[in-house]
Amino acid sequence: MVLPNLPRPFWKLAMDRLSKRERQDRIVTRLNTTVAVRISDLAEEFDVTTETIRRDLDALAERGLLARTYGGAAMRALTDEPGIAARAQTYVAERERIGLHAAGLVKPGDVLIIDAGSTTAHLAKVLAQLPIEFKVITNSIGVARIIGQSDTASVLLCPGDLRLTEEGVFGPETLDFLDRYHANLAFIGAGGFTAKEISDADSAGVAVKRKIIERSERVYLLADHTKAGITQFATICQLGAIDGLITDARPDDTLVLAMAEAAVELRIAELGKAGIAA
Repeated sequence: MVLPNLPRPFWKLAMDRLSKRERQDRIVTRLNTTVAVRISDLAEEFDVTTETIRRDLDALAERGLLARTYGGAAMRALTDEPGIAARAQTYVAERERIGLHAAGLVKPGDVLIIDAGSTTAHLAKVLAQLPIEFKVITNSIGVARIIGQSDTASVLLCPGDLRLTEEGVFGPETLDFLDRYHANLAFIGAGGFTAKEISDADSAGVAVKRKIIERSERVYLLADHTKAGITQFATICQLGAIDGLITDARPDDTLVLAMAEAAVELRIAELGKAGIAA
């Protein structure tokens, strides 16, 4: 007897529509609530081969978003964060779009505070090309070096304890220095953000970010889509403490609703028709 070709279950059809990025984002989200995942279970859930899932997990591990285990993966340690050089090699195009979009918020005469980070370094490259006068206060050696080449911008580099892995300075002297100034606009990075809070793996960096928020009139978080739904070791602030998020893709509905309720502006640096950030 020949069996008829029955339609596939609805949930299977839905999984067929997932892109690689969507599938990987769901794996990371799963690890926020589950200690570990198995390759075989994920392959069945997403209706893909175990080799596909294995490649997904390897790619996520390379980005520092999880820890590979025998037959699966586990949540990455909350304090584990790759150095800035390693982070700078991932999602370059997305970070460039975020930086370009963020630079559009800067007006002549603004005083900015810019955090040390891989995405803020992309912002600095755009700011250095702006034909307007503005001031920058930063704890980032990279940001200071880049914007310092501008003909129209002036830079104040914070003092503090040098950490080459982050290309920045941190510690009590950095915090005391920031206390001397006020800024119109600030740009910070973070290791993750959820509907409740923004967090990072490094407590020294978190202290600087908190001080930046305190000394600035408006604060924007620059974070690519992989940071959505991620919780790390130290809380920077509640979601409502920032004025806006600039990212490269729309977060899920839960996050979008939370941002609306907290009056946090959502800005998405999308690609325009010419391949330029819109």
